[in-house]
Amino acid sequence: MNWFLLENREKIPVHKKTTPKPQGSHLVKTKTEVLYKYYKCDYCGDEIVITENKAEMTGGILVLPHIMTRRGDMLLALCNKCLNPLLEELQRETKR
Repeated sequence: MNWFLLENREKIPVHKKTTPKPQGSHLVKTKTEVLYKYYKCDYCGDEIVITENKAEMTGGILVLPHIMTRRGDMLLALCNKCLNPLLEELQRETKR
């Protein structure tokens, strides 16, 4: 992981998945329709769809305290499957 970029970012970006533009849309003013909003997992790069019911989401935002990272508090967007590999990587790094 690129820790330098993650520790210096202000907030986690929210991406939007939109409908594709129809052919010839450069000639006519068309509005793009947003299908859903999502975070991008910082560990694997998968999409984490943002829903109103937080229990249905496949991941979310995690705040890692200074005690774990030794770099200050960090905000990460992680999917559920990437939590354990990230913690193992942090343990290996703190043993050095």
